[in-house]
Amino acid sequence: MTMLLVGALCIGIASVIGGATGFGTALIATPVMLMIGFAVPEVVFVNLVAGLITRIGAAYHLREHISWGRVALLGGGSLPGAWLGAVTLGLVPEQYLKPAAGIVVMLCGVAMALPTRTQATRTPSTTAHVLTGSVGGYLGTTTSLNGPPPVLLLMRARLPPLAFIADLAGYFIVANVMALGVLWFHDEITESMFWPRLPIFVTAAVIGNVAGLAIARRLPPGVFRSAVIVLVIAAGAATFLLG
Repeated sequence: MTMLLVGALCIGIASVIGGATGFGTALIATPVMLMIGFAVPEVVFVNLVAGLITRIGAAYHLREHISWGRVALLGGGSLPGAWLGAVTLGLVPEQYLKPAAGIVVMLCGVAMALPTRTQATRTPSTTAHVLTGSVGGYLGTTTSLNGPPPVLLLMRARLPPLAFIADLAGYFIVANVMALGVLWFHDEITESMFWPRLPIFVTAAVIGNVAGLAIARRLPPGVFRSAVIVLVIAAGAATFLLG
């Protein structure tokens, strides 16, 4: 019961960040949940489901800002990566996946902190979208960290904030559905993952997401972005050292 409550708290706090920035839930939740003892497959499943449910609401409210072409390229590209990731999950021992997840999280935090060379909006190529989606798909089924690759792509594209959050929401919906389907096909989803933990974790995610949206309206974007980067790097380092 203690582990269940701590896990729900982790998901809830991570969802506050995800709600305020459009991403970051799995980045924060994955390392912390791994550190407190949850297995990699369950962490992956919970984060994918929680991300799917919370992003559906965001996509609906921001639907007029979504670039469906970009979402299709990123989401479609995630399928082959997700398939390869599911194969990896069944072959690579968990003790190797945990530190790998930590390294990925740290690298993403560092990449987010790097300045961009231009302030102008620019459109990445079709190839860049598909490759980014593939990398995100692979990370999604292995560690549930399918957000960093498209986040970096969209950050470099200098999209307006609403378009940034909207496109990410659309991507997460497509990519998470594909990732869950691939994991189910490979028998990586078990009945024990559904009850009693999943409803509690999803409820915590929804509450945290709503709180994050409220906080986002009050904090300066630069301050909150800096806090997210620090938390991401710290969580990744802790997972790597303790994995």
